[in-house]
Amino acid sequence: MTLTKQTIVESYKYDSLIRKIVKDIVTLYKEKGAGEYYLPEDINENEYEYHFKDIFVTVELLLEESKSVDGFLLNADYYSDDDDGEDVVIVKIVYNPETKNKILYDMIGELNEILAHELRHNYQKNKGLFDFNVEPNDSEDEEEEGYDYYTKPKEIDSQYYGFKRMSKITGRPFNDVMIGWFKKYKDVHKMNDDEVKLTIKKILDYKTNL
Repeated sequence: MTLTKQTIVESYKYDSLIRKIVKDIVTLYKEKGAGEYYLPEDINENEYEYHFKDIFVTVELLLEESKSVDGFLLNADYYSDDDDGEDVVIVKIVYNPETKNKILYDMIGELNEILAHELRHNYQKNKGLFDFNVEPNDSEDEEEEGYDYYTKPKEIDSQYYGFKRMSKITGRPFNDVMIGWFKKYKDVHKMNDDEVKLTIKKILDYKTNL
């Protein structure tokens, strides 16, 4: 399906959902610390999922302390199970307890980026923008990673919306937050300098052509 101005405008309506999830994650980060949590239930025991428009999603939050980390590292994955209709975003934050409060501002910026990215996948699936079906010969062992993974059309699209959200929240230019993110996480996502530059170019080309 071709992206239209209507689908682009609709995607911004999820900002309130992102704010709610970020707020809940930060609450547990500040008040509970290291551990495994399930949101929104661990914030409000009467709520079992986040609901906004056509999104129904739960969040599994993993908080881990590590004094070997300079500040924090953040990662997330989106899982969708069409059989039971359950959509889950797994968010993992590894942080240095000695700088726990000092890193909060930067962490909130990255949480906005990563949640906008993962919820965009939900939007892509609901609107049929990309093919989410696993090929018959695919397996977890053969799953793409690095440059091949991050330059898939659905990943370029999600990265664009993630960085746009982060730029809006932090007040920093789109290019700056994008380059800073790839500089910080390029080793985690197994890309060399040339692959990072090519990925950035693809995102900028995508942004220009919207």
